[in-house]
Amino acid sequence: MTSLLIHIKHRCPLVWRATESVNGALFALRYPKFDLRAREILCGHSSDGFEFSVVETEDIGPLSAFLNAVPASRLEFFAPHPFDEASLMRLHRNPGFMMMKITRDGVVAGYFFLRCFFIGKAFHGLIVDEKYSGRGLGREMWALSSKICVAGGIRMYATVSEYNVASLISAEKGTDVTVRGRLDNGYIMIECKSRTENA
Repeated sequence: MTSLLIHIKHRCPLVWRATESVNGALFALRYPKFDLRAREILCGHSSDGFEFSVVETEDIGPLSAFLNAVPASRLEFFAPHPFDEASLMRLHRNPGFMMMKITRDGVVAGYFFLRCFFIGKAFHGLIVDEKYSGRGLGREMWALSSKICVAGGIRMYATVSEYNVASLISAEKGTDVTVRGRLDNGYIMIECKSRTENA
């Protein structure tokens, strides 16, 4: 199923957008409090001067600027969606796409998201400003997203390239990782469980 969705996303963009729209509506019906759970967990969360929060409408412009300024070398394994404001706003309005950010002194320093499906699964993605690499922000994003999924009653997954060592390490530091399958082009699907869930 995951391979099919990835194929549709990359090969049939119009079909994918329609699928996203329908899924968002169904997700909102089945999980009406998911956004609230995410806000509760992120509310006031900070680490070493970095603030974690849900992306709001007024954040779309700065978020687009942040993503479009990321060096191409850091985007080799990160191409979840277009970075223009119109596309980000469309995703922001979709109940099945939870967008979150890290800021420092009011400036976007990182972005993470949960692409949620009404069948009870979510796929996680993230990127951190290059100058803040190595500060444990990736670990925090994995951990927070896994807590949100537990609170929302869904399971968290991610598709990660076997060559993206940094992402795999941060996932393992922030969550309990189990490999669930192998995909094309050297990607693996992992399930990420909150450490508090297994405590």
